[in-house]
Amino acid sequence: MLDILIYPVSGVMKLWHLLLHNVIGMDDSLAWFLSLFGLVITIRAIIAPFTWTMFKAGRNTSQLRPKRAAIEAEYAGKHDEASIREMQKRLKDLNKEEGVNPFAGCVPALIQTPVIIGLYSALIQMARPEGGLENPILQPVGFLSTAEVQSFLDGRINNVPLPAYVSMPAEQLAYLGTTKAEVLDFVLPLFITAAILTAINMTISLMRSYQTNNFGSGFSNGLFKVMVGLSIIAPIFPLSLGLTGPFPTAIALYWVSNNFWTFAQNAIMTLILHKKYPLTEEFKQHQRVQREQYRAELKEKKEFLNARRKNRVLMVLQPWRSSELHSENVSMTNARNEKINEEKATRKAIVEKRRETQREMNRASMEKLKQRRAEVRAKKKAGPRHAASDSGSSSSNVSVDSAIDSDRRAHDSSYDGPSDAGSSSSDGGGGDSGGGD
Repeated sequence: MLDILIYPVSGVMKLWHLLLHNVIGMDDSLAWFLSLFGLVITIRAIIAPFTWTMFKAGRNTSQLRPKRAAIEAEYAGKHDEASIREMQKRLKDLNKEEGVNPFAGCVPALIQTPVIIGLYSALIQMARPEGGLENPILQPVGFLSTAEVQSFLDGRINNVPLPAYVSMPAEQLAYLGTTKAEVLDFVLPLFITAAILTAINMTISLMRSYQTNNFGSGFSNGLFKVMVGLSIIAPIFPLSLGLTGPFPTAIALYWVSNNFWTFAQNAIMTLILHKKYPLTEEFKQHQRVQREQYRAELKEKKEFLNARRKNRVLMVLQPWRSSELHSENVSMTNARNEKINEEKATRKAIVEKRRETQREMNRASMEKLKQRRAEVRAKKKAGPRHAASDSGSSSSNVSVDSAIDSDRRAHDSSYDGPSDAGSSSSDGGGGDSGGGD
């Protein structure tokens, strides 16, 4: 599977190397060095239109959130078939009217992830051949021949071999004609730069996500917290992996160039997004209300926890009141849990009823489809026997077929799939997210 992903990456690198070395006449090592940047430029330029589509789709989806919330509030508590069908149709028409495609944001990840895997696999195969660097057993890597792989292994930047990495054994470094200190002096600034750019890219993505975060969704709020945690941890990976793992100099060069491209792309696209598709006042008001409700819930939870902690401290300082304070804590906890469980039970009951109604709708739809298909098959089998019948019978069959086709089209237009109507309140999580690349 990975071999398939290597071919497009190796093909792009080969074309850049041929252009720089054979056509322009650059030094072989410099040509391989610049081909890494050429790879970044080529791949990211191809992905850029899809990334912009993702940004735009996220913004459009966020802008629709107040209208979606109004529709869902109108049908809150309703679980009959007519209400579910009407709500699904209105939400579907809203997306169609505004040109929102919920799957538009998936394209960049579907393209970029295989490219990253293919790039890493190609560079690792070239930088770490079978048999080791002392007695390499060279094999073609994708579209790169064994001679080109050997040329890559011989490449040097600032007198540091492209296959060398910090944690490489001393004997292999000596075979390549370098030392750990020389490699470290060259790659450490690269990994530090990659870490800084990663932190900046994550910060830009967080700022954009916060502006459109769905504070009314527990999943969206939890996802945003995870992103905050990742933004703290993510910059550590380039340093830790680069200094302790088998990450050649070529990988370090790619990381820096790719992160710099991401930084420039995110900054430019974010500015264009805010200028060309500014957030509407309707969305800002809706977002403000949701954020205030979310903060009020957090404040209530914090006050509850502080009150319980205060009583626990008083139990230590005033042991003669421990029974009273403990009872107060139990009473507060039970009252709060009872309120939360009651709200959850109410929501769960509505969701379960909607799911059951949706299942009944799906079963009824499938039965109708099966019945119509059986009728069509029966008429096809009976067709030859009725061929000699009068024209009135023939026209009757045609009219029946037309009616069946009409019913099927009507069914297809009203049937919105087996998705759970109760889950329609989630609209993409954090809005304009996904800019970290």
